[in-house]
Amino acid sequence: MRPARFLALWMLLVVACAGSAMAQTSIYTVTVPVADTSAAVRDQAFATGLTQVLARASNGADPRGKPGYAEAMKQPGGLVQQYQYARTGGANGAPLSLDIVFDPGAIRRVLAVGDASVAAPKPPVLVIARDASGKLLGQQDLVPLAQMADTRGYQIVVPKADSLPDPAAIAQGDPGAVATVARRYNTAMVLVGKIGDDQADWTLVSAGRTGTWKDSGEARAALLANGANAMADKLDRQFAATQGGSSSGKVWVTGLRSAADYAGLLATFQNDPSVKSVAPVGATADGVLLNVNASAPLARLVAAYAAGGHILAADAHDGADLAVRWVP
Repeated sequence: MRPARFLALWMLLVVACAGSAMAQTSIYTVTVPVADTSAAVRDQAFATGLTQVLARASNGADPRGKPGYAEAMKQPGGLVQQYQYARTGGANGAPLSLDIVFDPGAIRRVLAVGDASVAAPKPPVLVIARDASGKLLGQQDLVPLAQMADTRGYQIVVPKADSLPDPAAIAQGDPGAVATVARRYNTAMVLVGKIGDDQADWTLVSAGRTGTWKDSGEARAALLANGANAMADKLDRQFAATQGGSSSGKVWVTGLRSAADYAGLLATFQNDPSVKSVAPVGATADGVLLNVNASAPLARLVAAYAAGGHILAADAHDGADLAVRWVP
């Protein structure tokens, strides 16, 4: 290979690797203007940057009221993975800036202090992705996606060779297909993707709810990392939405077809130690209305049941605080 061609190829590889690395750490990277390189100014920049990153990782919520914030601020440099100074020419009113990359695991540990919902492990995400030729992408093909997902606190799994789910049915939110996946992989969260050379189509299915988006104009590694990042944003919002709300109320359940279905439904609630009581208060040919009293938000309990493969999200129902579907 001629030296010029080799150099050009080497530069392309360096740029591609740098782009992938930046994508994987973007949420945990912040730039802070600084006056000089003294230790005191640097440590103050670490504290400022940490506050910004904690807010990003909390979907924009103010982190200063969180239980782990004060302790983390005692030594913010301990959460820094790497940092680098750069000259700004006076931009932002300072001659220098400090680029700071925080350790994703350390950030998650700070957010988990006093918050069992953050500390608790999340179900994995099943990723069913194919390239433009229709080839199913395996674990090695999905490394950029897996790395970004891990950075955001999610683990991914790929389909087993002997039990490939139907991606079309899952992408449509088919209850039977989603329930089968949940029972087989212990998760009702599925990311379906079609990855081309410079574009990607994604569908995220969570407990039967679906959402789609597109991405384009980047290399495959960046498309995969972007897909994981967008997936995590959507799932983070869903998890945040289930952390509040009432711990008692009425839950409408449709899809019951037999006495065995009804017994299985009651057992799901009764076997949950967080549920204090559950009792039917109404029924029609389409379903049953349950009055549930628990020690945790009902939305969180019901969302967690989806991983068992029998309870999935359903359309709202008059007179009910939550509506779900029972899948035999």
